[in-house]
Amino acid sequence: MPAPTAWLLADLEGPDDSYVLGVLQPFVKGAADGWELALRELAKGEDFSTQARALGRATAEVHTALARATPPVTLGHAQVRLLVDGMTERLEAAAQAVPTLRTYAPGLRSAFETLGELAAEGRTWNAQRIHGDLHLGQCLRSPSGTWSLIDFEGEPSKSLAERRLPQPVARDVAGMLRSFDYAAHSHEPRVPGWADTCRAAYCTGYAEISGLDPRTDPVLLRAYETDKAVYEVVYEARHRPEWLPVPMAAVHRLSADAAP
Repeated sequence: MPAPTAWLLADLEGPDDSYVLGVLQPFVKGAADGWELALRELAKGEDFSTQARALGRATAEVHTALARATPPVTLGHAQVRLLVDGMTERLEAAAQAVPTLRTYAPGLRSAFETLGELAAEGRTWNAQRIHGDLHLGQCLRSPSGTWSLIDFEGEPSKSLAERRLPQPVARDVAGMLRSFDYAAHSHEPRVPGWADTCRAAYCTGYAEISGLDPRTDPVLLRAYETDKAVYEVVYEARHRPEWLPVPMAAVHRLSADAAP
């Protein structure tokens, strides 16, 4: 991400020493956001996997920098149980709001439960500060080909305290994988395999920098993808019903993947 040039702090009396009021960052001249670029390449019938791979590398570089600034913590059984409970509660609320989800709820729920079972068996995961709301529209590509990630305020619907909590990097990865799916569905006629190719390239690029391919932990990645897709279903049902088939297709796939 572009290194900050300056920032403005307010020192107030109280439990918090200071608040960040503003941050000044360099303007990336001639940059295109990832969403616009992906749609442009789709319209021209050009391959986007090279860009997806570079974006995966950029994401890993940001995660590495964040881990240096705020050391990772370990999530054990108790912490993962809270995580799984939160995902399950969001699913139950979503199924009440969007009845179409109810058919898929058992399969989606099992994606979360499988994660909890691994934690109960002693599996642990690293967690750290992450972007928190990563998708193609949060990425800028300069004319030189360099990717920058922007808008680190996290998911707007969550409290500031929640957004500051350490999270597995798989959450950011899952958000980007869902974004490739959205881009693929936004173009007609559909390009077969476009999203899958981009998803694979992104994970490959991520592994080249981090040394860890997100696909090697399919249970964690599936849980976060499922949680994201459930959120998308509710959002689209409320605000953009014409887009609802996109997350519903993911729900169908993820519930089948998670089924015994």
